[in-house]
Amino acid sequence: MNMKKINIVNFILAFTVTAFIGCENAEYEVKDNNVYLSDATTSEAKVVVMEGNINIDVNIRLAKKLDHDVELYIKINPTLLEEYNKANATEYNLIPNIEIPDKGKVIIPAGEIGALCRIPLADFDMKGKRYAISVELSDVATKGIERSNTLSNFVYLISKPLITSVAVMKGYNEKMVRTAPATLWGITTKEWSLECLTNMSGYSNNNQAIFNMGSKDHEIYIRFGDANSPYNYLQIKTLGGQVETKRDLEPKKWYHWAFVYDGKTLTVYRDGEFNVKFEPPMPKGGSVRFDYVEMISSGSYFRDQCKMSQVRLWKKAISRDQIKNNMHFSIDPTNPNLIGYWPMNEGKGNTFADITGNGHNGTADENILINWEHNIRFDK
Repeated sequence: MNMKKINIVNFILAFTVTAFIGCENAEYEVKDNNVYLSDATTSEAKVVVMEGNINIDVNIRLAKKLDHDVELYIKINPTLLEEYNKANATEYNLIPNIEIPDKGKVIIPAGEIGALCRIPLADFDMKGKRYAISVELSDVATKGIERSNTLSNFVYLISKPLITSVAVMKGYNEKMVRTAPATLWGITTKEWSLECLTNMSGYSNNNQAIFNMGSKDHEIYIRFGDANSPYNYLQIKTLGGQVETKRDLEPKKWYHWAFVYDGKTLTVYRDGEFNVKFEPPMPKGGSVRFDYVEMISSGSYFRDQCKMSQVRLWKKAISRDQIKNNMHFSIDPTNPNLIGYWPMNEGKGNTFADITGNGHNGTADENILINWEHNIRFDK
């Protein structure tokens, strides 16, 4: 074979290999590149605080840039929110009449890695309920670009900041906050949870009891400080057992507390995070009975001032996600699992409404309620 023929053969081989590689690269680009929701890479939902009119920014991204535009569509999918509520034991409602600009059409321009779909939301009265938007990357009109199967859905949880009045209280002799009715309630449950927000002026004394509740056989006693100082810790005593937190509480600081009993273990959460747990003895009869709820109940032991807000008593073990998502916001008072819900936001007087409609309204005895503070916000 002469040199001319060899060169021709080499050229044909080189061209064939180059063409093959080019086809392979093109095929790889189609299969490897997809489009997804940026928020979905870190979680399935996030809280968006509504202060007046807001925008929900949905960020859509490509795995890598392209030299041509990519057309895709975003839509609201109510089924996603139903699935989220079921999985997380929540009760978010879909915001009605949402309009996505351009009927959900989004263009990622050539040479760009992503684009933004901005959904405007007008301020509205939530009336104690929780709302959300469940978004789906529904379709990719541009050929050769696939929608990510696992990162195409996301839920935006809309919450309004709780700006409220709070009661400032302290102990006095045998006085306390009492809840109705004065007769025994007789409410039995295998599980229960209690939430509240507290702010103590100090932890200068032991046995400063914020709650005494339950029944003769199933007492639940929650206080700051026991026998040994320093007293800057919380202790809960129930069913013949007890547990306490670390001695690291700071005066004049708001804390959210959640106490969750699942029928076996009692877990304490502080500011939405696990703090401590223990397994008390099993209750008599297998259930805990609630006959009364008392607050600020240790009389002259309670020397420091306590601000309290958003007291919620449940007949079920609520989840950590529920605690974390709701701790700085109001919740739906019609939830059937609530025994009592005392926002303690009246701003005047000495009574605290149970807004569940269950009738467990509270009244502060003489000299318990010192004054009210206003325009308090917990999430900042």
